[in-house]
Amino acid sequence: MKSRAPRRGSTLLTALGVTLLIALIILGALAYTGAEQERSGRSVRDIDAQTCSESAAQWGRKFYGEAYPRWNQMLSATTGARYNNPESKLENIADEWGAGSYGRIDGQTVRMPDRPPDFRVTLSDNIDEFPPNEPNPTRDNDLQVVIRAECLIPRLAIATPKVVENLEKKAEEDPNHWRGPVLSETNETRKNKVVEVVLIHTPGNEYRAGQRGGGSSGDQNIYN
Repeated sequence: MKSRAPRRGSTLLTALGVTLLIALIILGALAYTGAEQERSGRSVRDIDAQTCSESAAQWGRKFYGEAYPRWNQMLSATTGARYNNPESKLENIADEWGAGSYGRIDGQTVRMPDRPPDFRVTLSDNIDEFPPNEPNPTRDNDLQVVIRAECLIPRLAIATPKVVENLEKKAEEDPNHWRGPVLSETNETRKNKVVEVVLIHTPGNEYRAGQRGGGSSGDQNIYN
């Protein structure tokens, strides 16, 4: 009489192998689904963050366009208010952020701490001095400045663990002395979406919200 033990053992091994294969397939499907959800969420966040920063840039065009007579004061901070210090942290808003340089997407008045700003727009001078003249980032010479619009909504920021560096947000002098203090590349500067736009003053024309290039990437800003 033949023993059936080997056959039963083979059947068990086959069943175990099939079960393991099914488990791997399920784990792979779950991992793929999770990755797709993360990518989808990241895509939505990036779109919202881009919309936030572009809206801030549009807002900044009007604010700084109407403030054209004070550009040099804003660049040099001679009035005490700071409009050229993008490295300043939110906790210093009362002392270091110039009035009107920040706001909320919903149009409500900023009120700390329950209604913090959704964005801030600062400005810097462009390259408008050439040899033999020395660079002077505190004075505009060609009716053009650069505005920097930063989205500050926390849920739209990149999670800090996903950023390589863990350095303090700070500004350093531009080595070419063209634009004054500039931000170093750190986790604080990379986590928020930023849009930079050239703002142009054209005497004799009306200020137009629309840009020649369209949207916040446009390069024609006109203010009378």
